[in-house]
Amino acid sequence: MKRLILLFTVIILTTLSVVIVANFYPKEVKINAQGIKYRLGTEHDESEKLVNVNIEGKLYKKISGERRFEGTIDIEGEEIPVPKDQRKLNIPITNDGWGAISYPYFTYRKEDNGVASTNIYQYGSLVINNDFSKVTILVSDQNQIKGNGGISWSEEDGQMITVPASSRAEAIHISNEIMELFLKGLKLK
Repeated sequence: MKRLILLFTVIILTTLSVVIVANFYPKEVKINAQGIKYRLGTEHDESEKLVNVNIEGKLYKKISGERRFEGTIDIEGEEIPVPKDQRKLNIPITNDGWGAISYPYFTYRKEDNGVASTNIYQYGSLVINNDFSKVTILVSDQNQIKGNGGISWSEEDGQMITVPASSRAEAIHISNEIMELFLKGLKLK
């Protein structure tokens, strides 16, 4: 009887260990795929462009369910005014799959005797599906500054990048699918 109890305990502990490791060990994220950069709104139907997107990093998950992405996002043709050595992202992901793409970085001005300053470049937001195989990036319009000093994005004419996708229709379908909770019933066009 003692052997049976010991065997049962070992099986339970082994199963529990496997479940914990499988769920909470950082997931490697490596996406190198073609996507579509496009502007929302029916009057912008022709404003699509194929872009290569490279996302590399790790997706961490806590026991509480909180997720966080650490890594890099490179988009063909996008100029990020942040030094290359400071482009590693640390993005908390909400329960509906949303996270802000913000680059905190430091600059040093030699003309001011090496005075350092801190900066934050807000590229936009990303929304991911559960396994990080589909991504939509809401690109902030750096040229339209809101009254509160923030940058803007609009569901009426905002820029988006969706991966993987080969057409605007496919990209909008994927965006609506993975952004369902984030958009709270709103459908993108």
